[in-house]
Amino acid sequence: MEHDVRQAESANPFEWSGGHPALDLVNTLDERPSSTPIENLATYHDLTRFAALAGLLDRRTAARLQRLDSRSGSYILKRARKLREHLHDVLATANSGRPARQPDLDALSAAIQAAHAAQTLVSSPSPGLANRRWSPALTPEIPLHACSLAIECLLVDEDRKRIRKCSASDCDVYYLDTSKGRRRQWCSMKGCGNREKQRRWRSATR
Repeated sequence: MEHDVRQAESANPFEWSGGHPALDLVNTLDERPSSTPIENLATYHDLTRFAALAGLLDRRTAARLQRLDSRSGSYILKRARKLREHLHDVLATANSGRPARQPDLDALSAAIQAAHAAQTLVSSPSPGLANRRWSPALTPEIPLHACSLAIECLLVDEDRKRIRKCSASDCDVYYLDTSKGRRRQWCSMKGCGNREKQRRWRSATR
């Protein structure tokens, strides 16, 4: 179902409780269960800023990317949002105990392959013999590629049992559970955790 989307107003609107850049990417669409979710990737500038703050790009590269032609940036932004939603659908189906839909995996695979193709090896003094570099060094696709590689790391390298969804009924934030005993239930105790405790207390006192 289509929803109206609001734009974020905060100076730093991103949700950083995911514990992994790919999950933080999914969480850039805030308040998903509502009829008017908040879009925190409203512009290409937001996308490059997110990638830099998430540690996927160095800030100098992000600043240079933000000065590129806005028309190409808008196209890349749309692709990044679609990539985000494919990952969200994979996470949602896994959370419900169902296997991921192949069209979602195919879309993610294509983006990941393109990201690897956009990298080249250059000589490195240490610690290895070579480092990866973007080639060409400055194209508007770089933030999209960086997010794609983060998604690959999440899907391939992380234990699926640690990828969880906030237990609050009105929250759709995903996070990596690194707590002792894997008992984390909320995206944050200050937010959803406290709200759910208050709801349960009010329900018990009625």
